[in-house]
Amino acid sequence: MSISEGIFCIGVDHHATPLGVRELLASSAGERWIPHLIEHEGAAEVVFLSTCNRVEIYGRSESRGPAIVSSLARSMPLELGNAWREARGVYLHEGISCWRHLAEVATGLRSMVVGEGEILAQVRQAYAWSRNAGGTGRSMHALFQSGLRAARAARAVAGFGQGDASVGRLAAEALSAFGEGEVVKPLLLLGSGLTARSFVAAYRTLSDRPIWISSRSAERAGMLAINFNARLVEWRDWPKSVADVSVVVSALAGGELPWLEECQRGPEILMDLGVPRTLTALQRFFPQSTWVDLEELARRSEIKPESLQAIHRAEEVLRRHESFFAIGRAQKVDGSQVVEG
Repeated sequence: MSISEGIFCIGVDHHATPLGVRELLASSAGERWIPHLIEHEGAAEVVFLSTCNRVEIYGRSESRGPAIVSSLARSMPLELGNAWREARGVYLHEGISCWRHLAEVATGLRSMVVGEGEILAQVRQAYAWSRNAGGTGRSMHALFQSGLRAARAARAVAGFGQGDASVGRLAAEALSAFGEGEVVKPLLLLGSGLTARSFVAAYRTLSDRPIWISSRSAERAGMLAINFNARLVEWRDWPKSVADVSVVVSALAGGELPWLEECQRGPEILMDLGVPRTLTALQRFFPQSTWVDLEELARRSEIKPESLQAIHRAEEVLRRHESFFAIGRAQKVDGSQVVEG
């Protein structure tokens, strides 16, 4: 069997599928469904990839074309299967097209921020989660090892990763464009992961506004606060802090945060960088606040001329690696590793 035979990717991304639909698919997807899909013959191998821009399923199947989507949907729990059947903008890649798509995703060529630095680790983690859940075999190992190797090479040649190309930086630049008004009140940042760090690092260079940080991980939030001269807010106290700030930025994942506080005056700006979104309860309570989410950031994201040159360099590298994969220059080593010859 050819190394690319039967491999596929179905997915949705920020280009054609509304954020609300991606939220539904992301909240229902996850490594917990991998054994379920294999057991119910949705696919022989499965890897889930969910980021702020996309929700994708990679795998190997005996089916071809639209029958792949049908097989997966039948093997899913009813709500998840219906969501995939009805989602707008679902795309399907098979064979070498699947490899090309994965390599472009991991390189950052299909990201909202071209060349963004977090995607390579996200793809690697998605594969690791699936492997640990028993979802990968020879085909997925070959696909992801080859795709990740090509992406690392392409990113190096293109110069991606030398600066901070990230959703966090894009959000910081968008927020600074709003100005600060006559009375500068603090900004409350929820989260302490990579997106939160890239946001606060970028925003510190753009504004002197005081920053408060709160996270479920008190240790990480504390380190972030120390590194960027910010104030630490205990997680249990963040709702009370909303009354004293003019901007709330969420870099959290995991769905809507409950909101039970009574505030007479809400923040001027609510910025939600999560998928699923986390500040929607605050948005309903404070409808007068300016709302910025990933869809709004996508509209603000533009590809600059210098980025086009980097994209062309990256694509040249991927084409060379694609030819290796297409002619089957992938082989077993020690029974488990897959490398290009």
